[in-house]
Amino acid sequence: MELNDPAELILVISENIQSQLVERINGSSLSEAQLWPECIGLFRPDEGHIRLELIDSGNTYSYHNIPHLLPCLVAGEEYSSISDNSLFESLEITVPFLLLTFDLEASNPISGYYLHPNGPTKTLLSVELIGKPSRAFDRIIPLVDVSKMQHKKVAVIGLGSGGGFGAVELAKSGVGSFALVDFDRLQVENISRHTCGSDDIGRWKTRAIRDKILQHSSSAVIECYEIDVTDQTELLEAIVDSVDLVFVATDNEMSKYMINEACVSKQVTAVYGGVYERAFAGEVVLVTPDRGGCYACVRHGLANTSGTMSIALGGDYTDEPDIPHEPGLGIDVGFIANLHVRIALSALSEEEIPIFNNPDDQMIIWVNSAKPSDGPLFGTPLSRYFVTVPKVPDCRTCGMIPNIEELDRSDYE
Repeated sequence: MELNDPAELILVISENIQSQLVERINGSSLSEAQLWPECIGLFRPDEGHIRLELIDSGNTYSYHNIPHLLPCLVAGEEYSSISDNSLFESLEITVPFLLLTFDLEASNPISGYYLHPNGPTKTLLSVELIGKPSRAFDRIIPLVDVSKMQHKKVAVIGLGSGGGFGAVELAKSGVGSFALVDFDRLQVENISRHTCGSDDIGRWKTRAIRDKILQHSSSAVIECYEIDVTDQTELLEAIVDSVDLVFVATDNEMSKYMINEACVSKQVTAVYGGVYERAFAGEVVLVTPDRGGCYACVRHGLANTSGTMSIALGGDYTDEPDIPHEPGLGIDVGFIANLHVRIALSALSEEEIPIFNNPDDQMIIWVNSAKPSDGPLFGTPLSRYFVTVPKVPDCRTCGMIPNIEELDRSDYE
């Protein structure tokens, strides 16, 4: 097994394993290295990720339910009538295994049996044939043009609680190809709000979300980029140029401005999502090449808004615990994340019935819980507001065809 970058190796250890390791060391002299037969490392060499797991005396995984590997034997239908003992004796098998038999004249040609050396009989299995990957979308075909979505490619930039959720939901809605962009690994603090769980701690968010997508859409084509888009402007432009839509869920304004520059330059639709402080409210902004202002125009307009509304506009989908704006509950983030996905799907499908009340609207502000101190807009819980985003005449982004290499970052920091 080869490593992409040995310097990037990470070892994930649970507190349970750590305590047992300490007990093992304290209970013996360990003058020589000793094999710990109950402990194994699950290694993903393409990610530089190793996770320790414990095996109990019954040969089952005690910390997580990791599947056992069963040898498979393939035979003709006549083998299904052979006694269990004869099978084990003739094949000299001492472990559980699967027997797959074929009868090409039967309506269901494949039969499966589970056999255990200590078991009394063969267990006939119910066979579920998955069939073509497109079958997974049969029940949503009346709701979305899956054949059209299968040919769409979306870049999801930022795979925290909002971006990770969005990527998986877009895949479940039929989107066929993805470019996943995030430079972070999943941390313990993330999983209370993230679509991934404890098994993915320490993994690149891109790879963890890729695997989640493939569980729902096995034919999806997925590219993973563990990069900071603010440091890789040429690659960012190349990614944007290769997709139909950019789903933006990054955790800082600088990256959003850089993405905005690239999308305006390449004439690609982008949907920006973010939640405010403690997820009491949030926003989704749709920027299309053919109408209204860009993301920089939105920020310019809100900066000139009366009251304290603009003060609230700093939170995000970020999972980082030490940012100034405190993260909210997953259920509150979920309201905004669902709107984010719904608007992205609407843009991809070019729906005749628009998601906005007014064709000129490009932004939705959703309020989870009332916070009148931030202005009348936030006085009513579970309310929403549509916003028109006018083009700013002297906008440095959409007022001219930009070159993101020339972007003055000090304007946005």
